Amino acid sequence: MFRATFLAAAMALVLSAPAGAATYQVSGKQMAVDADAGTYKMSGGLRGDWAMTSFEEVATEPYYEAKGTEVFDGCIDRRRDRSCKGDPSGTLSFTFRYWALFGSEEPESFTWGACWHPVVEGTGDFAGAQGVLTFVDSPTRKGVKTAYVGSLTLQGGKASRRAAKASAARRPAC
Repeated sequence: MFRATFLAAAMALVLSAPAGAATYQVSGKQMAVDADAGTYKMSGGLRGDWAMTSFEEVATEPYYEAKGTEVFDGCIDRRRDRSCKGDPSGTLSFTFRYWALFGSEEPESFTWGACWHPVVEGTGDFAGAQGVLTFVDSPTRKGVKTAYVGSLTLQGGKASRRAAKASAARRPAC
């Protein structure tokens, strides 16, 4: 009996997703504007400004670990046309966990880094947003390259309804 009740409750939650909700797969690059100040530019699926709002070192060994908060101000560039015109926009607030490895013989040598960014809240078209982004930092000859990937679900509104209709029009029939 408990199992049937649990399954019914779980199905009700799944089926109660807001009408017009749209999920976007995003990926792209993050470029430092001022790494010391924690400001960055986002390109690709997200276009806009990214800023670190808090940072706390958690551990230094065996891996470097930190946590904090960040905010994104911009849009989801659905058409990848390098424009926010007609795209969902606003701000997204995130928490993050960061892990990195530095060389043992040269403590200043960066080997890799990765972080996890769940959405906390949003404004504008991002109000009620849910999702998570992951970032990967890779050393290059010119410095650190940062790539991101993730998914964001927007909870209704005009932009989400337009996006859901456009997405449904592109979806192949089963």
